[in-house]
Amino acid sequence: MTEHQELRWERLNSVRFEKKWYQSSWETYRSKIPGGWLVLVRSEGESPHGMTFYPDPDHRWSGGSLS
Repeated sequence: MTEHQELRWERLNSVRFEKKWYQSSWETYRSKIPGGWLVLVRSEGESPHGMTFYPDPDHRWSGGSLS
């Protein structure tokens, strides 16, 4: 029998700066996994989304961007 495992997500503070009349925000999450992070992003309140792997074996990424 296998043990039940959880994939735990951490919500990141995410801000979009746009000069359009319609502004939406992103929901961004990350999950620490072996070798790096799974990153999930979706437009707030909408279903389209994307997921990627960010390699970071020592898990040094703070969750922020460089600029």
